[in-house]
Amino acid sequence: MRTVVIGAGEVGFTAAKLLSNEGHQVVLVETDGARVEHASENLDALVIHGNGASPRLLSEAGVDHSDLLVAASNSDEVNIIACLSAKSRGVKQTVARLHNSDYYDPRDEGRQEMLGIDHVIHTEEMATRNIRDALLVPGAANIDSFADGRIGVAEVILDRSSPAVGKTLKEIELPEHSLMVGVVRNGEALVPGGDTRIEVQDHVLLVSGRESLSRVVRAVATDTAPVRDVIIYGGGRVGLSLALALERERMSVKVIERDPDRARVVASELRRGLVLNSDALSEDFLLQERVDKTDAFVAVTGDDRANMLAAMYAGRLGARSTIAGLSSGEFAPLSDALGVDVTISPRVLASEAILRFVRRGEVVNVALLQSNAEMIELRVPQNGCRVTGRPLSEVSFPKGAIVGALLRDDEVVIPRGADSLRPGDDAVIFTIESAVDEVENLFAP
Repeated sequence: MRTVVIGAGEVGFTAAKLLSNEGHQVVLVETDGARVEHASENLDALVIHGNGASPRLLSEAGVDHSDLLVAASNSDEVNIIACLSAKSRGVKQTVARLHNSDYYDPRDEGRQEMLGIDHVIHTEEMATRNIRDALLVPGAANIDSFADGRIGVAEVILDRSSPAVGKTLKEIELPEHSLMVGVVRNGEALVPGGDTRIEVQDHVLLVSGRESLSRVVRAVATDTAPVRDVIIYGGGRVGLSLALALERERMSVKVIERDPDRARVVASELRRGLVLNSDALSEDFLLQERVDKTDAFVAVTGDDRANMLAAMYAGRLGARSTIAGLSSGEFAPLSDALGVDVTISPRVLASEAILRFVRRGEVVNVALLQSNAEMIELRVPQNGCRVTGRPLSEVSFPKGAIVGALLRDDEVVIPRGADSLRPGDDAVIFTIESAVDEVENLFAP
C-alpha cells in the first residue's frame, strides 16, 4: 500500500513510522525544516519539504497513485484541503486529524463526506473517552471497548494486596464469562497458561461483556471504590471536554487552569464544577484543595513534563489514582517508576485508528499496549477463512495469541477450545507483536 502522510508532528511522524514498519511505501510531507531533517534521518520514507495543502506538492508526493492519505498536520484547514484534493484524484481512503468541533460532528456523517474525509481522528475526544471509561471502572488502569461497546478489556496493575498475586491462573477465581487473556511483565507480553503464576506489578488484561467488566476487575484489583471526586489539571480542549463528560456522570469536578482567560471560558461551560486559576502547584495549594482526599487527579495540560510531575506529586500527597496525558512517547516508560497510574497518549490513539486501514483481513478495531502487544478485533469473513468451522483447539494459532471473546448474533461469548468461529463473528484477540502477521493471515479471506 502506498500512503501519503501530511505533517511530521507526533501523530504524523508516528503514523509514518508505523506504516513503514508494516511494510508500506510512505511519503511524508512537512513544512517545518527541523522536522523534515529529523524525519529524514529516522524514517524509512520519502520526506518532502512543503505545504501539504498544495496541489502541486501533492502531485509531487504521488497522491494520484496512492491508496491512503493521512492528514495529521496541526492545521484543520490544511488537513481538510489535502483530503478534498486526494479524493478528487481517486485516493481510496482518507484519514484526517481534526481539532475544531465546528468541522467535526460524529452524528453528521454527511459533513465528513462533504469534506472528502473517510475517517476522522479526533484525539481530544478519544482521550476524553478513554479517561472517562477508566474512571468509571475503578481499579482498572485502562479500558478498551470492542464490538460496538459490547466487549470490554480492562488492564489492571496488581499490587501486593491483590488476591491474584502468588496464584497460578487456574487458581484465580474470575467471574463466569470472563478470561485473563494477557499479562505484561517487566515490559514483556505473554499469553498466560493455567500454570502461569501471577506476580506483583503484573499488568493483567481481562476480557468480558462490557456490563460485567467492573465485577471482573474487582476479582483481582484492591482499590475498587467508586470515583466521585476528580481534580483536573489543565482546562484546554481535553480538560474541558473531560470535565463536561464527568459532570454528566454525576462526578464532582474541580479544574485548575493557569491562564485566567481560559479559566473563565471553562467556568462558563461547567454547570456545577469549580474552576481555580493558579499558575503553580505548591504542596500547600494542593492540600488546601484536598488533593490528598480526591479519588482521581488527571493532568492534561499541553506540557508533558508538567503533567507527569503534577500527577506524581498528587499521588505522593495521597490522591487515590493519577492520570497524565502525554503527547510524546518520551515519558511513558517512566510512569511506573514515578508512581503515575495511567498515561493517555493522543499519538497512540491516532495510531490505533490508522492501523484499521492498513491491516489485512476485516480489522474492526485495534488497541496498542505499551509492551507492543495488541488487542485486535477481526471479523470472520462471510466466505470463510482458515479459522472458520474448526474447534479453536485445532486452529494453529501462533504462540502468543489467543481469542478472548466473540460477538455472535449480538451475544458476547467467551470461547473455549471446543468452540469454533463462524462467518460474521467479531473476534477480539490478544496477540504479541511477533504474532500479529500470522493472526491476520488466519483471518484473511
